[in-house]
Amino acid sequence: MPEKISLLARNATLRQLQVFESIARNQSFTKAAEELHLTQPTVSMQVKKLSDVLDAPLFEQIGRKVYLTAAGQALYEAAEAILAKLSIAEQKINHLKGFSGGTVKLSVISTAQYFVPKVIQEFTQAYPNVTVLMRVGNKETLLDRITQNKDDFYLLGQPPEGLNVSSSPLAINPLAFVANPNHPLVGKSLSIKDLEHEPFLMRETGSGIRAQVEKVFQSFDFKPSVKMVLGSNEAIRLGLMQNLGITVASIPTLLNEIERGEIAILKVKGFPINRHWYLAYPNGKVLSIAAEKLIELLKREGESLSEQAFNKLS
Repeated sequence: MPEKISLLARNATLRQLQVFESIARNQSFTKAAEELHLTQPTVSMQVKKLSDVLDAPLFEQIGRKVYLTAAGQALYEAAEAILAKLSIAEQKINHLKGFSGGTVKLSVISTAQYFVPKVIQEFTQAYPNVTVLMRVGNKETLLDRITQNKDDFYLLGQPPEGLNVSSSPLAINPLAFVANPNHPLVGKSLSIKDLEHEPFLMRETGSGIRAQVEKVFQSFDFKPSVKMVLGSNEAIRLGLMQNLGITVASIPTLLNEIERGEIAILKVKGFPINRHWYLAYPNGKVLSIAAEKLIELLKREGESLSEQAFNKLS
């Protein structure tokens, strides 16, 4: 082993490498501190110790961003490989642990939060020693978490593009026009052009459902009359129940309200549009037995949910 590498192996710590890697990836000491839940002075001190071990500067600062020096680039490539191998080793160990303990982490698109908790409850009752951590976010949030390999797997409204991930359809997610049951268009046979002047409730920019709806509208050359932009499916649901406008929504997320007669499906030619929820995880990810079992239960629930949605639409 070369002397300098031997010196690094003897004196550097994994925590220092983790801090260094985060700064290099984020090009910011501040962002690295936030990501690792450390103070900025602690982050700076860890990097200084690493730089002292190598007797070489690792970063140069230009404006608000920091950039790798030639020495820093060489170390970054090694740190990335080391941390990736440790992550794979941890995944393999978790897989060997099976159901004896451990944690399953998943992030889901907001429309999926309506059926995933039911599956988690079933899973945790069967395997009480396994902890399940679920985070809900919009499309942009999930793509960021995928990039940083934060979770075991993800549920999205569209397969991720341009990322090194494996993805497959989990369940059919039909999208249809919906309105308050007292809306005058309920029960009529409509074309999408009949809806041009109807007040439309739209999700916020960055939402996966908005991206899908806008793509569908583009194919129909349809421009809705947007009355309100709302930041959650729950806000959309309440807006419909208050008869503030119409929208295009995921039917499986509104099954209870449709069943109770609180929301109605509009009969619009060309709808519903069948989309999917997708299961995704980084290529090379070693899923634990617990994660595999949870995915199996999610697929089963997805099939049941799709069947219920089609029954409502038929």
